[in-house]
Amino acid sequence: MRIVRQDMKDGTMDDLDDMLAGLRDAPATARFDGLEAAVMQGLDRRRERSVARRSLMLAGVMAIGIGWIGSTLPAQPAQAAPGPLLIGMSDYAPSRLLER
Repeated sequence: MRIVRQDMKDGTMDDLDDMLAGLRDAPATARFDGLEAAVMQGLDRRRERSVARRSLMLAGVMAIGIGWIGSTLPAQPAQAAPGPLLIGMSDYAPSRLLER
């Protein structure tokens, strides 16, 4: 359909107005009944995915940061702790007592 300026007298703008008025007065199709609920569910799913993605990125950045800081801090050299052995022979074992 060709739309012309309103000052032209061939009546096409009146036809367009009549068609738009007919569309406005026509009942909505049944397909639109569940459209709002479907759109809102889609928005909720997208929001949940973005929250999960953001949480995963935050955990990854924290892990990298903690690892980097832990690797750059000077550590004390490991030394054996003097004291009783928790695993192994004690001083009261028969073989130790016989050596005395």
